[in-house]
Amino acid sequence: MNIVNKQRSKSILIGGICALSLAMGLSRFGFTPIIPLMQRDTGISEWVIAVLASVNNLGYLIGAYISRKQCIRKHLLLWLGIGIAGSIFTLTAMSLTLNEMFWLLLRLLAGFFSAILFVVASSLTLGQGRSDWAGYLYSGVGIGIALSGIFTPLFDSAGGWQASWQGLAVWGSAFGIVAWRTLSKTLCLAAKEPVKIRHTNHFMRDYKWYVLLVVYGLEGVGYIITATFIVQMIKAMPELSHIANQSWILIGLAAVPSTLLWAQLAKKTDIKVSLILAFALQALGVLLTVAIPNQISVLIGGALFGGTFMGITSLTITLAGKMKPENQMEAIGELTTVYAIGQIIGPIVAAYLQKNVNSLAPSFFAVSVLIVALFALMALSLKDIILKDCKSE
Repeated sequence: MNIVNKQRSKSILIGGICALSLAMGLSRFGFTPIIPLMQRDTGISEWVIAVLASVNNLGYLIGAYISRKQCIRKHLLLWLGIGIAGSIFTLTAMSLTLNEMFWLLLRLLAGFFSAILFVVASSLTLGQGRSDWAGYLYSGVGIGIALSGIFTPLFDSAGGWQASWQGLAVWGSAFGIVAWRTLSKTLCLAAKEPVKIRHTNHFMRDYKWYVLLVVYGLEGVGYIITATFIVQMIKAMPELSHIANQSWILIGLAAVPSTLLWAQLAKKTDIKVSLILAFALQALGVLLTVAIPNQISVLIGGALFGGTFMGITSLTITLAGKMKPENQMEAIGELTTVYAIGQIIGPIVAAYLQKNVNSLAPSFFAVSVLIVALFALMALSLKDIILKDCKSE
């Protein structure tokens, strides 16, 4: 029986990883390496690209908000299927039209389905009482990003920007099939188990929770500028354009082991201490890509960014699980909502700064936002230390 449970646990984790690879690595961030291809082949303007990024984030916000509702929690199997099928559909459909309004609708839907799939898959995987799985689970995002960076040039050589979207859809279908087979089976098995009567716990919010929400929202603002536009920005530098796609692959490859490494560090130190270090390194990574625009600094900056942005997500959600063990899905949904709000604000401010200041201003703005989040975390950790000392006296 123990062996059966172990095998079932592994399949759940694999399913969760595949779901996040599809939801985030491909459906959301697959757009990043395809942006220069669409500019080359369709003449799409930078303004339209910014709007496409913003509506994707708006869709993500809507999906994150709805995922907190009872209608999602009551019908997880249905919404798991909707999230998987919708993500694959939007990847495929992007290649079938040149109409910018359809692109806007598809990127809006892609954001919505990504958020639903992210929250449902996270809840199903971590809801098995294994919050320590977060380090493994969120490696799926890095896997999807790395695959999009590796295979997009190959798809491009076969058929341009359209083949790139279609190729990602094929990869997404493979991930979706595995995610559906494993996670849906988990839900079916859970339905057959005796129902445990559980008292509804009200979702209580204290100052620590509000600080965590603010910090995670600031991370949404700070990271989205780099995550969306890094390939485009590097392509625009003649001396660095040849490493634009490699930098995106490096970000994905760095993200794959990062969540596990940050989880291990959190065990040896403290989750908040690990988060502080992750924010500091991410700010440094973003700064390096713009303050010292040469090949080495861009690649180091990309590695630091890739090695921290999903680490921050996994650490934050693990911390939320410890703070709200009885309301885990609602906690993940609320965090994802503020994260999505940050991701809407980020591109809007970035577009304004790029137009009215200079092309590097958005990245410096992102660094400043990350530093504010860093100080908020440091203040929270310092207050916890002071309170512990007062209690021990």
